[in-house]
Amino acid sequence: MTHKVRSSLLFLSLLFVNATNAQVSVYGFYSTYTDPSNPIVLGQYEAISGEWLEWDTLAFCDGVVMGSSAFDAGTESYMFAGISAAPGNNSIQFWDYDVIDNAIVNNPSFNQTINAIQHDMASDRLLALGTYAQDSTFIDFGNGTGYWEYEWGSELIELNPEESSVTSIAPIAGINGVVLGATAFDSDNDIYALVGMDYAGNQKFIQLDGTTGAVISSVNLQIPSNIGFNELECFINGETFLGIKRPYGINPNAETTALVSVNPLTGELTNLVELPQIYAFSPNASVFEQTTGLFIMLYYDFNNQSHILVVDPVEAEIVADHQINGSFIELQINNREFMVAAYGNASSIHGATAEAAWKLWPNPANAVVRIQAHAAPYQVYDAAGQLVQPWSSALEIDVRDWLAGTYIAVQANGRTARFNVAH
Repeated sequence: MTHKVRSSLLFLSLLFVNATNAQVSVYGFYSTYTDPSNPIVLGQYEAISGEWLEWDTLAFCDGVVMGSSAFDAGTESYMFAGISAAPGNNSIQFWDYDVIDNAIVNNPSFNQTINAIQHDMASDRLLALGTYAQDSTFIDFGNGTGYWEYEWGSELIELNPEESSVTSIAPIAGINGVVLGATAFDSDNDIYALVGMDYAGNQKFIQLDGTTGAVISSVNLQIPSNIGFNELECFINGETFLGIKRPYGINPNAETTALVSVNPLTGELTNLVELPQIYAFSPNASVFEQTTGLFIMLYYDFNNQSHILVVDPVEAEIVADHQINGSFIELQINNREFMVAAYGNASSIHGATAEAAWKLWPNPANAVVRIQAHAAPYQVYDAAGQLVQPWSSALEIDVRDWLAGTYIAVQANGRTARFNVAH
């Protein structure tokens, strides 16, 4: 395994709240296509500046299952399924890769096909989609020969990597398959969202209760038959779902590829940023950085060159577009700073303790924000990155004259906390 020392700037970088100046680090599998015998590389890419910060070769793995990756912000580990390398048994396995210590911390055996893993930051748990045989028919060739033909269904499941266990929550009725790269989790509302195909070929947007698996809503996406939808992400602060709408193939009369928002109750798609430069992309090739509010994805242009694209959906603008040499798939991001600030789950964060949590309340606030257990002076920025509170050690912040909106407090020691002001 190759190891490079992580720069401390990597984690401090997430503290900047101005999206155009932010450091946003993305994890994924990188390949230059030059030598297929080379081991898989887990890469870490700086999406704003276009720099590679570090990488590790994964000699224990010969291939990665498409759509199998996720990031667990609780343990700060990159989880993925892959094919174990020889001289092992070359079976499909799962790994938890600790991006802090650069080491495999777990190798759970779930004993079934698992995809679309999503991390619930509020409850610090992993949800996913599993497959099961819902019906079977024996195809009899006569004279004692034949085979079983299965119809497969999908179900919402919860994963426990430490115990290598799978808990079934509920089957997902009415769909014939789930679109790769089209699942997301809304931790604020405990909603697992997905885009699936029903038996009539419609693309359906479905919201499931993350605890019971009950269907909250199920609507057809309002989208032409020659247009597909991928790369679903949840913008928690904006309380909306985002994704990529794109035409099938090259069609000069087709709609332009675009970043869109999704109305989960009507299936209506609203263009946010048109992206005519996109020709194709790999499923599971996008992430959403909750602190900065940036949508990051890999795409291929019409010359088959790969790019890392950074889009601000609120300002409706492209922040960065970097051409890279090779491919970068299974993108994931570490949203632990947002997780701690929004949900206070510091006890489960790598290297942190419950006493280290920095809590601000009430949230939202309309008069005074109170501060608990802070160990360093702090400043406060608004969502545009403007300083609104200079260095202070006070245990209360008077926000009665502040504009309604989101604010991020940044301590001198690097911790952040997010809160909202509402009048």
